[in-house]
Amino acid sequence: MSKESIPTFDPIEYKLNSKANWNTVAPQYHENWANEHVGPFKSTEEVVRSAGIEPADRVLDIACGTGAVSHQVLRHLGREGLLVGIDLSRTALNIAKKFANSDKAHFFEMDAEKIEFRITFDKILCQYGLMFFPNVNHVLATAKKMLSKKGRIALAVHGTADEVPYFSSIMKPILKYVPDIRPKGTPTVHRFGNVSDLKKELEDAGFADIKTTRHVFSYDAGTFEEYWQDYMRSTANSIRPKIESMGGNIMSSIKEESRQNVSPHIREGRIIFPWTVLISSAS
Repeated sequence: MSKESIPTFDPIEYKLNSKANWNTVAPQYHENWANEHVGPFKSTEEVVRSAGIEPADRVLDIACGTGAVSHQVLRHLGREGLLVGIDLSRTALNIAKKFANSDKAHFFEMDAEKIEFRITFDKILCQYGLMFFPNVNHVLATAKKMLSKKGRIALAVHGTADEVPYFSSIMKPILKYVPDIRPKGTPTVHRFGNVSDLKKELEDAGFADIKTTRHVFSYDAGTFEEYWQDYMRSTANSIRPKIESMGGNIMSSIKEESRQNVSPHIREGRIIFPWTVLISSAS
């Protein structure tokens, strides 16, 4: 493939595609993951705990998705508390409004890089969204400005590719056989899997008193066929058409190498993945 044919990363196109994808997969994502508190969503309670929510706090949930964090935050807020959730996906927001149903909760369709609130927040949370923002520094710097003087931010991100084999077991073969599956520079799920990288982003945005903890959860992905079908329907939904366009032989090769990759994690016919999550809080 010539350099001219390699796609370049376009943040606007990326956001439009992300929005369309999440509008498609949000119901399944909520039913199978967020609502069930399985795999990485075992971290939700810990993310909220690390923020130190007080009853009268004003809380912003960035990239709130279907409301996993928002739902948990509401348990800590009193009568004067306020929760605001923002997300690109209208479908996800509609689910969040029902899941985190409260007169203290307000949800808005909004780009995290274009937050427009004139109030300050006592706590800002973001679970599994930071790594997907093209301009992370801008998002964090804006969050810093919106925090009250004693405010605190709490973030959760996935670990490295080796630490989260749910993603890498299939993605590595995909990248091997379809190397141009995504433009160079596209944000990846493991973008802040190293503690030092996450800390640097927070420091560059002006945060201090940074505390990061590493958590290892487990996720039962079922049989290989169940895992494969789930991954292709949800995680790989946006790139599946391009993979399929390469022909059946390529898809078969990707599937067979994926099967080999998960073999170390099979227990009695089921795939039990370890899942590393980093949780950082800062002021």
